Amino acid sequence: MSMHVFQLFINGHSLNSVEAVDTLLKICRENLNGNYQLEIIDIQKDPDKAEEAGIIAIPTLIRMEPTPVNRIIGALNVRSRVLAGLGISSMHVTV
Repeated sequence: MSMHVFQLFINGHSLNSVEAVDTLLKICRENLNGNYQLEIIDIQKDPDKAEEAGIIAIPTLIRMEPTPVNRIIGALNVRSRVLAGLGISSMHVTV
């Protein structure tokens, strides 16, 4: 399995940002078997990095690897939307 590299741009401890972090961490832990790197960037603490990446809305998730680079903008609390946007097949079985 190839390494997945993500950048997640958030805005402090807002509800959408907290949900985005939680959802992405669960997806990574359950589906990527440790084959991921996640950089969480708070735009309040690092606005220059957000500007360099062309961030226009929060939260924004960028999959850097594997290519092609892909962005998911907005609500990241819907697991199925994030999985589909990242092209990850869910291995988690819900009962």
